[in-house]
Amino acid sequence: MTRRELIPARAAASAAFFGNGFGIGIWAAQLPRFKAALGLSDGQLSLGLLAFSIGAVALMPIVGWAVTIVGSRAATLASAFAFTLTLLLIGLAPSLPLFIAAALLAGGCNGTMDISMNTNATVVEKAWGSAIMSSFHAFFSLGGLAGAAISGLLIALGLSISGTLLVACLGMAALFAATAFGMMSEAKPTHGGEGHGFALPRGPVVLVAVLAMFCFVVEGAMVDWTAIYLQTVTGADLQAAVTGFAAFSLTMTICRFLGDAVVRALGRTRTVQLGGLLAAAGLSLAILVPQPVPATVGFALVGFGLANVVPVLFSTAAQMEGIPPSVGVAMVATLGYGGYLTGPPLIGFGGDLFGLRAMLGVLIVFSITIIILSQRALRPSAVQFSATRPK
Repeated sequence: MTRRELIPARAAASAAFFGNGFGIGIWAAQLPRFKAALGLSDGQLSLGLLAFSIGAVALMPIVGWAVTIVGSRAATLASAFAFTLTLLLIGLAPSLPLFIAAALLAGGCNGTMDISMNTNATVVEKAWGSAIMSSFHAFFSLGGLAGAAISGLLIALGLSISGTLLVACLGMAALFAATAFGMMSEAKPTHGGEGHGFALPRGPVVLVAVLAMFCFVVEGAMVDWTAIYLQTVTGADLQAAVTGFAAFSLTMTICRFLGDAVVRALGRTRTVQLGGLLAAAGLSLAILVPQPVPATVGFALVGFGLANVVPVLFSTAAQMEGIPPSVGVAMVATLGYGGYLTGPPLIGFGGDLFGLRAMLGVLIVFSITIIILSQRALRPSAVQFSATRPK
């Protein structure tokens, strides 16, 4: 197929990433409202965040197997509609136990969609003939920005949590229905070892997966805690509190759309190292100047820094010699979600003991670790990457 013929498939995959990011943005922007409505402490809210992440990680072995059977197109569409429905259910939860249960279901559907749509993106990328993974992740970030913005608008209009989620989920469902017409299918689902979607990291992928874990720890904290940090530490009101996540998503979106050019100019290793440096600088600003505007600028810097780290790591894992692409991506995603699993609850429980400002300091350590490990982690596949995926 020519690239012109592949445009609908690329657009459909991009729309899936956008819709998923939109749902995450809605979820993140509603967290302060969930906290207030249910009377939760930071630690109690962390139980819901933990449930969301556990749901994602627990289903990964099943998801990997299912995608090889039904194909990434069917898996992406099914999980997309399921994520939409379970996200709506969270807004109806009247108590902490039901909030945790609904978050567990939503997390499972979100994790299923994450693996499925990334697998579908690699199918489109392979047919396209060059690395375009950053652009897909850019649409995820754009969706997160849109979700935060729509949340702020609906809050300003006086809609309740359930009303906000209903409007948002109806929009998501319409978008996912539209993607069904263009989404690409594999020529033939794989049933052998290469198509197995779950494996523990091994060999040279281990360090790449560890880098993904640290990156997801920081990114997950930005998704779940920026609004609460701005509200409880800097004194921002509820509507202004969503600007932290919005700024993070905006800068991440811009940088991901420019991601291929950045990697071409700096190389993969320097891109990741610069990303870790910018993330550490942004977090430091938010800690040292705990006021709404400086903290928001700091979170924007974190978005600049982390924007292209995960796309680079996914593409690198897919290029590792001797490891099938689908297995490499699954390895990185599995350990990455381990970071997503531990990060936000770590911030919440630690926040109860030491305060949210102190816990951002832990994220600085993780960002510096990304800088240190990247030189060694990205070296093994450098030749193969540049040879097989010219930019």
